[in-house]
Amino acid sequence: MPIAANHADLRQRIDINRPEMAPELMNTGSAILVSLLCTLSLLGGCVSTAQMPAGEHPNGQQSGTSAVSARASAVATPGAVDVDEAALQSDVQAVVADLQSNHDGEMYSAAVKGADPEDLAIAVVLVDGRVFGAGNTAARFPLMSVSKPFTYALAVEQRGAEFMLDRIGVSATGLPYNAVAAGAVRRTTEQNPMVNAGAIATHSYIEGVSADDKIRAVVDLYSRMANRPLAIEEDWRATPRALTYTLAYQMQSAERLLGDVDDVANRYLESNIVAVRVDELAQMGATLASGGVQPVSGQRVLKPGTVRAVLSAMVIAGMYEDSGHWWVRVGVPAKSGVSGAIVAVVPGWGAIVAYSPRLDAAGNSVRAALAIEQLVDRWGLHSIDRLIEAPRTSRVSPAG
Repeated sequence: MPIAANHADLRQRIDINRPEMAPELMNTGSAILVSLLCTLSLLGGCVSTAQMPAGEHPNGQQSGTSAVSARASAVATPGAVDVDEAALQSDVQAVVADLQSNHDGEMYSAAVKGADPEDLAIAVVLVDGRVFGAGNTAARFPLMSVSKPFTYALAVEQRGAEFMLDRIGVSATGLPYNAVAAGAVRRTTEQNPMVNAGAIATHSYIEGVSADDKIRAVVDLYSRMANRPLAIEEDWRATPRALTYTLAYQMQSAERLLGDVDDVANRYLESNIVAVRVDELAQMGATLASGGVQPVSGQRVLKPGTVRAVLSAMVIAGMYEDSGHWWVRVGVPAKSGVSGAIVAVVPGWGAIVAYSPRLDAAGNSVRAALAIEQLVDRWGLHSIDRLIEAPRTSRVSPAG
């Protein structure tokens, strides 16, 4: 189905449940949150770069393909992304080639109707708008859980970060992402907007006169962040949806869901099947990386405080039960979905998106996770490494 030119036909009746495969992250600990606060300090200088025309490089380009410090020099010069374009494109292609022989994991068929299990695609969008990609970048897939941070962003924009923190919460629940017993076994009904119950409740706080207005506002935000019109893909409707309704009613009973339960559940389900390519999702992620400014259009889409709230939630539970391990190994805020996509956000630098339908036991794409980890390693993008290196403003020599 082609991308819709407008949002007149966005509203479709959806009959899918939002099941996924993994328990949610157990409490990752205060150390992760401290690290995140430091990481988000890197957002300070990225907005001006996001408004530069694509291809302009204020500090020139570094040469050499093995120089991690030169590749990641945006850390040393806030507001600039100084990369060797040929090296970055070569690395993206090399990662795709390296992972072609990896066939680990299983597809979650309910979320990827018609998907090719061999699909593998990577896109990188820098905060100055430059785009790099390799693999089957034409493949389209449903956002599924990758929609969660962007919907949460809209709710925070409309209601405020403190309001959403009070109404939904942000802590790891210590239970499976789709658990229906959270209120019974925990002393709090607080959720996280990156897991199903919290995400369903988040939709109830989206403002609008009608249900159509509310889902239109959600997809409109996605589209502005992607810098092109996106649409709900009717072909990805599926059954069942009982668990979604169970979670919605649970959140209503906990007084964390506002409005009509069925309407909220339906809008949540609709947001999961918005169709994207890796480059479109990377544009969305790069808008977060640039502090809320769309890299190509230069439009401010989100407030910096909204970005901080969203990236914080992504660190805590964006990769389900593997979020803690992800933070240690990869060290960038990320969100995965059972369609096989992962969006990783590097504040002040850009976004890396990888797509491959086969999933691990936690519900994260095997090859997409490996692809992002390899690129983060090659380019020295781990948040802690960047913080350590940030004061070294003269870093231009190869890392060896």
